[in-house]
Amino acid sequence: MKTDDWEPFLRAWSAERETAVRAEAPAEPPLGWLGFDPAPPERIAALEARLGLGLPASYRSFLEVTDGWRWAGEFVELLAPAAEVAPLRERTEHVYEMLSEWEQEDLAEEEDQEDADEDGDEDGDEDEEDAEAGSVPYESARWGRAVRISLEGDQTWLILDPGDVNAEGEWAAYRFSSWSGSGPERHESFADLMYAEYLGFRALRRPDGGTPPLTLP
Repeated sequence: MKTDDWEPFLRAWSAERETAVRAEAPAEPPLGWLGFDPAPPERIAALEARLGLGLPASYRSFLEVTDGWRWAGEFVELLAPAAEVAPLRERTEHVYEMLSEWEQEDLAEEEDQEDADEDGDEDGDEDEEDAEAGSVPYESARWGRAVRISLEGDQTWLILDPGDVNAEGEWAAYRFSSWSGSGPERHESFADLMYAEYLGFRALRRPDGGTPPLTLP
């Protein structure tokens, strides 16, 4: 999924959240537009220069509408403005380490399964001891190059991977909640990630009592 025109979708999302919050807490101050002013071209260009890469279309067009976003779903309170988007490892080393651990464990499970399929499992304990004795710190290529695009949340981060690019030039996008127990959730693009966050908001808030969800253009 991709979009060249975020504003109608984001305006409608803002209105749905306002309705949901008013129904639950009428005395709460109005939220209004969940976005901010558009990121000017020079700010987007500065981000691309810092990353050494041109942004994927769905994320660039989003920044051209709003430089950040409040309440992406229910667990991400703030998407970063362009000036604060940064390499994951540079700004959040502990998240890089958690994601690397997930990846290392997944790879180890795959290798164990391959070995078991080929040779049986008689030597599994011995192989595990040998691996631990000669282990070195694991360096993840994927999470080492990843870009963090969220700032505040409930132990939840939104991330783009500029090394995983589809035929439309979109970067793979992830949501990672350290408490989920299920590892990072991959999406094909930033637009797909944001739509999943919107559907998550609807599932928890139920803003209009059964009205169909919005669709991205």
